[in-house]
This record gives sequence, structure tokens and C-alpha cells, in this order.
Amino acid sequence: MKCACWIGCLVIASVCGAVETTEKSSNVVPATSLLQNLERAPRYRPLEANAPKVRVDGRVRGVDDALLTLTVLAPEHCGLTTKEQPCLYWYQSKASKTRFELTISERGSVNPLLEVGFNETPADGIQRVCLEKYNIKLKMGVEYRWSVAMVLDPENRSKDVIASGMIRRVVPAETLKVRLAKAPAADHPYIYADEGIWYDSLESLSAMIDDKPGDKKLHEARAVYFMQVGLSDAARHEMTMAGKTVKATLGK
Repeated sequence: MKCACWIGCLVIASVCGAVETTEKSSNVVPATSLLQNLERAPRYRPLEANAPKVRVDGRVRGVDDALLTLTVLAPEHCGLTTKEQPCLYWYQSKASKTRFELTISERGSVNPLLEVGFNETPADGIQRVCLEKYNIKLKMGVEYRWSVAMVLDPENRSKDVIASGMIRRVVPAETLKVRLAKAPAADHPYIYADEGIWYDSLESLSAMIDDKPGDKKLHEARAVYFMQVGLSDAARHEMTMAGKTVKATLGK
């Protein structure tokens, strides 16, 4: 997958809420209509209502005065997976030669479970790291904070631009196992989302996009998935990949 890092000052912000665009086009789509009009869109149903917000988004203003965004593709609360070695996704709006680091730590632990760096991140868009590549396994029922960081000044890490979210591995419910067993792989993203398993739904949907990168309906479906948890910038990117522009982004 592609990665990107940026330079500038640190601003931590939420990306929830509505943002209007000024573009006039027949391809401009009101975000509120996407869930109703898209034939196949994953409907995310969190298992825990009113869970605490734990996601942190990073923003930095670059040398061209453009706002650059770094966002982990996770819900605001602790997202779930049934996998021992899931894939983690994030969005970066621009490319940069700045060093980039990804860290995974067990909640409350000082020492990270994984810390990996990239000296150059030459492209923007949706990015991915799969834990299997690093032989990292999540424990059942344990919460982990994972973060991506742009290292603006190696001598002063307080200047890092950081985005982070949380993940917890859970035992798959019997209803989930039965539904998956009876359904084709193409239905798995939607089943996982309906059962509240954020990370597995995203991984399944992203695998379908990897197989068919030109399928605009799949990019549109992933945009809808992102908008349900306030991932506005990543959703706009996916709608662009689908050949459309969102008139307003959808908050929670």
C-alpha cells in the first residue's frame, strides 16, 4: 500500500461533521443520500452503545498552506476484530519524504508490541500494514492502541504529527460464524459490519478493492463505511476514486 508524511505544525482535530464543497457537477453527491441510494453499502452497527471516544486524528499545515490529514481508519470508539493478525488501515492526504512510524502497544504497557518505520512515504491515499508480516499476534480480549506518526524533527519528537485508534480482538459470535459460513466472500464485509466487527469488515472490503481496483461501486461502498464513523477525508478520497464528489460529509 502507499504511504505519505508531511511537514508543518501539529494540530489535533476531529473530522466529524458536515463540510460543504463549492464544486458544481452532476457527479456531486449529497452524503446523506448515499446510505439510502447505494445498493450495497456496509451498515456498521457497533456492539456497544455510547462507548468512549478514543480516536485521535492528526492535521498539519504544509509549506503550501494546504491542510494535510493523517487519520487511522477506525471508529471513534475501540474497534473490534476476530482475527489474531488483522490488517490496519489509515489515510494520508499527501506524499512526503518525512520519516513515518507505526506503533502498536497493549493498553497500559510502556513497551510497544510493534514499532516499524519508513524513511520515505512517496504516495497518498489509503494505506495498510498487516500484522502477519511482522509475526505480531493480538491477545483475546486485550485492548491495543495503534498509532501512525510523521516524524517532523527526529531531535524533538514532541513535534510528531500523530493519529491513533484502538483495537480489541473478540471471540466471534455464533451468529456471525453461521452467517459467514452460509454467505459468499463478497457478502462478508457487510456481515462483519452488521455484526459490529469494524476491522474485519474493512479488511474484507479492501481485499475486494485490491482485486478490482477499478470497481467504482466498491470505492463508493468504502466511502459510505468511512462516513458512518466521521472519517470525512478518507470518504472524500474514496468518492473521488468512484468518480464522484461528496457535497457534504456525514457525521455520526
